Amino acid sequence: MTGGAALARQLDMWAANNGLPPTSDPRGLAIRLRYLARDEQGLAWLRLAQVTVTERTIARWRAARQRPLPANLRKIDQAFWACRRHNVVDYFKQVLWDDGRGTRIEIYPVDQQHVAPNRRRDLNVRVINVRTEWRRVVDAWNAGDQQALDDAWTYISDSLGSDHAAYRHVSHIGF
Repeated sequence: MTGGAALARQLDMWAANNGLPPTSDPRGLAIRLRYLARDEQGLAWLRLAQVTVTERTIARWRAARQRPLPANLRKIDQAFWACRRHNVVDYFKQVLWDDGRGTRIEIYPVDQQHVAPNRRRDLNVRVINVRTEWRRVVDAWNAGDQQALDDAWTYISDSLGSDHAAYRHVSHIGF
């Protein structure tokens, strides 16, 4: 995957606190509805995702007396992630920037076992401390702008000094 996609995946994992059941699981649905229905802002995210049911119906969903239709399950998940991203953006920027100290990231190169032996590169796991670009990365992640994430990753990976963009595509990035 591109480095930008790996950054987005890592931020998604952080936002989900390293695991969240899907909306098809009653627990996953309950978590999302509790998060969204706790205040007017969450309900606004539901409306923005075009969930057009009454608050009584949402209350029945929360009490597990009624199950949303599959289309509404997708919209609830969409609203949850939009709301969650909005709520954690400033926190992520602060934590990743760390008062100018930055965040250490581990970059795992692409697995080359399926590459012809004469075409393989000798690539190792790289560890760098990223001090800039976090605001740009988090804003692009929040907006769902994959191109901006890839552009930010290009800037970060260029600082590795790798030949021929060896780390533009990676298997994993860890913070």
